[in-house]
Amino acid sequence: MIHLDTNKIIITTDFSDTSLLAIKHGAFLAQYTKGEVFLVHIITKHWEKFNVFTPSITIDNIEKASDAVQSKLEELATEIKTTYGVNVTTIVDSGNPTAEIVKIANEIKASLIVMGTHGYSSWEDLTIGSNTLKVITKSPCPVLSMSERSKNVGYQKIILPIDTSEHTRQKVVLTLELAKQFAAHVYVVGLLADDEGSKKPAMQVMLNQVEVAAKNKGVACSTELLENVLNRAVATVTFSEKNGGDLITIMTDQDAELSGFFLGPYALQVIHHSKVPVLSIKPEEHPENISWTMLAGT
Repeated sequence: MIHLDTNKIIITTDFSDTSLLAIKHGAFLAQYTKGEVFLVHIITKHWEKFNVFTPSITIDNIEKASDAVQSKLEELATEIKTTYGVNVTTIVDSGNPTAEIVKIANEIKASLIVMGTHGYSSWEDLTIGSNTLKVITKSPCPVLSMSERSKNVGYQKIILPIDTSEHTRQKVVLTLELAKQFAAHVYVVGLLADDEGSKKPAMQVMLNQVEVAAKNKGVACSTELLENVLNRAVATVTFSEKNGGDLITIMTDQDAELSGFFLGPYALQVIHHSKVPVLSIKPEEHPENISWTMLAGT
């Protein structure tokens, strides 16, 4: 069973506006849940030019680049410590961003990675290959990602989409635990395609069981069932906007599904089009061990 853990939070930054916003989200979460922050920057092959400094400077070797980045990270770390009162460790490394971030996460046994991403202008404009998507796919722990539109910090209305995929229920306990921490309301939405009418009774049972699990944890919860869904990602984001959601929780394995009723990978679309942060959760290896009776009793 996947539980909430924010003991060690990695926040990645490339000093862009979006990554600085990620720092605010990650540091606030660390402050609220008494976690520790690891501020990480990976120097890539484009290290020669750093436009993050004012004025822009050119660095003639990677050693100087590392020193410059370390200095910049220390400045940010001091700001985080002063503002949020949390412990911050800075890490500078070089190489492939995805590989290095995942390696660091494994080495320190990170419980959460927080990072920014860049959204697209249309639902049809989807390109797989962003560092964020790669990290989400390979990360050993959940990943909280957000675009530059995710200005509000704090989570009072959490969106929990439930579909017919194999591991959809595995995010329930973690979501309810997060909601408990923030005294948030969980909005559960059941998503059924136009060819899944026969699964409506089972979906309604799942929604009812989430309500029971939420009640047992003292978490406010409401449910809604959407039928004849053409695109689950569109339905999820639209539902979030309709209900004023400030966080969406999803499973990462839905990227691998082959289905005719949504345009491209579900997680990719939600992450890149959501106006609020998205918490992506990796499924456990043994989903058969997860039962709704276990959920109801926690």
